[in-house]
Amino acid sequence: MRRRGAPTPATARARPARPTRPALLAALAALGLLAVPVRPAAAHSGDLANPIFERMSPTAPGIDVKVAYSANYELLVGNSGPQDITFFADSGEPFLRIGPKGVAGNLASPTFYDSNVPEGLGSYPPQAKPGADVPPVWRTLSVQPSWGWYDHRLHPAGQVVPPEVLAAGKVAVLGRWSVPFKLGDAGPSGALEGRFEYDPPRGAYTAVQTSSTTPEKGLKIQVVSAPGLPAIFVENLSPDPLVILGQAGEPLARIGPKVSEVNTKSPTWAAIQQALGKSPSDTADAAAPPAWQPVADSPRWSWLDLRAAAPKADPPPAVVDRGRTVTVKQWSIPYRLGDRRRTVEGETRWVPIAELRRQAANPTTNLGGPPGGHSHTGRYLALALAAAVLGAGGWLVTSIVRKRNRLAAKGEPWTS
Repeated sequence: MRRRGAPTPATARARPARPTRPALLAALAALGLLAVPVRPAAAHSGDLANPIFERMSPTAPGIDVKVAYSANYELLVGNSGPQDITFFADSGEPFLRIGPKGVAGNLASPTFYDSNVPEGLGSYPPQAKPGADVPPVWRTLSVQPSWGWYDHRLHPAGQVVPPEVLAAGKVAVLGRWSVPFKLGDAGPSGALEGRFEYDPPRGAYTAVQTSSTTPEKGLKIQVVSAPGLPAIFVENLSPDPLVILGQAGEPLARIGPKVSEVNTKSPTWAAIQQALGKSPSDTADAAAPPAWQPVADSPRWSWLDLRAAAPKADPPPAVVDRGRTVTVKQWSIPYRLGDRRRTVEGETRWVPIAELRRQAANPTTNLGGPPGGHSHTGRYLALALAAAVLGAGGWLVTSIVRKRNRLAAKGEPWTS
């Protein structure tokens, strides 16, 4: 089910100096991509707990709710039922409506803008005013009846795991969260409810490309694993345009021969904008004719792809207890090169914490790249790494940034 279309990436116009392998490895290690457990549930290194969805009360036919992780934890809601479901900010105003005719956001609500940014905002457009008495200004976001958003009630600022819980090394419930809603125009009202759960790190997920990095002459495709969401970099120097397909099979991006463009109607592109901290620029509609917009003046582009995202929970205990690296997911990203359809193939592996520590102690060992892959494509990895940083940065700084922004909005000083 995906919505709007994040979760991500980055546009690189300049070609940076080619990094050496040690420099690239040092950058990865500094970002925590090698040295610490990076599965979503432990991505915050003990700072935050994992939000778990428990129930919707009251329930309604056709409504599906999930908590997922991309650049941060988010709510994913699909509504195939006959009536709208409207979600409310803590300040009382509606900010999002999902129903049979699609998805609409309230441009008068600060929470609507906040929900498009993984780490939240500190300032809002002038028309955004909190409160149930402020008339809503609805804008259609998608014609599909599903959406995902960064509801910051799922990652409150400043939440920490108590030292005694860390010392115990066991699963513990730290608190609860709630997101209010109303069904239809006249109610009933209810809430999505869940808990915050601390789960001690036992390993991490890593994305590994299994298809060739040079599938055709003039074409390079490289996947770089990152916390939660890997980056994918494409350079197309062939004479044919390469079209990346989105999660619903719609055109997402067109790369080469001279420039790179995105389809602003793509739900996948809308998700990417949200992961970059931007509100979607167009109405997401996977069935609409593509609306192409340039994103790079070269035949190179990188993005973070949700199809290669790691699961949000650890594998079953029996798998974890074996203490061995195992493949938990296989994924593919389709594309067209001219009239030829191809796919980027890969798998997501669970790596036990002992292996992560071994890799951190020996950073020159194999990074788990594709068969026949080489590190001399450093410049391409660097561009993809830049995209990965955008996704990784969300979970690295979420609690700090949100706390600082909230204090700034109140005119209070920041103290670490």
